[in-house]
Amino acid sequence: MRRFIAPPNSVTGNRVTLRNSQARHVAVVLRLRPGDRVVVLDGTGREFEVELESIAAEEVIGRIVSAREGRRPVLHLALLQGVPKGAKMDDVIRMGTEVGVAEFVPFLSERTVAEGRQRVGRWLRIATEAAKQCRRSDVPVVHEPMPFHEALEKVSGYDRILVLWEGEQSRSIAHALTNAHRASRAAVIVGPEGGLQSREVEEATRRGAIPVTLGPLILRTETAGIVAIAMVLYELTLRTR
Repeated sequence: MRRFIAPPNSVTGNRVTLRNSQARHVAVVLRLRPGDRVVVLDGTGREFEVELESIAAEEVIGRIVSAREGRRPVLHLALLQGVPKGAKMDDVIRMGTEVGVAEFVPFLSERTVAEGRQRVGRWLRIATEAAKQCRRSDVPVVHEPMPFHEALEKVSGYDRILVLWEGEQSRSIAHALTNAHRASRAAVIVGPEGGLQSREVEEATRRGAIPVTLGPLILRTETAGIVAIAMVLYELTLRTR
């Protein structure tokens, strides 16, 4: 069945209402008819099987046949990403959503070139489509780009905060996550092109972050975060301890 993500206020009682582009997609692109069934996600983790009742390009109304908790990451994982140049952040959002990132915090650091202003709407649309593709029932939070110190405040109190830094030569992600198997919230910090300044790493460390290495090779900023996220998810949710 086709899958749609709609705002939580689209669900009222046992009815679901799709409007605007969602309604046009149902009525004009897919040409669905009353009686057809679709899956509607409200973006918070709930998943509904819906039988369509009335269909128009402006509004589609359906009856909820069944409701259940959908698939969502078991770990709240935040990615603090230094805003990269061009469309690289698009790839970070898409792949991060597919892997299981719950929250994207784009930040501006001393070596940031692109600011990413007014692109959050695009990033959120990419996250929404990626969530549909990988059958997640929730949509990650995507913040406006912010200064580095504000990004650090967003993850204050997290169980583990890792900062990728080429100056760290020995501490791996696995080592940094020792005894963290009960962690429910974790964060990964990735600098923009050129990486973070040493004083920025020091600031992150003062706030509880642990510098880690991904090995001897230097990865692109849009690659490094996804690799690190995958490693964290493996260590905290998949690895048999």
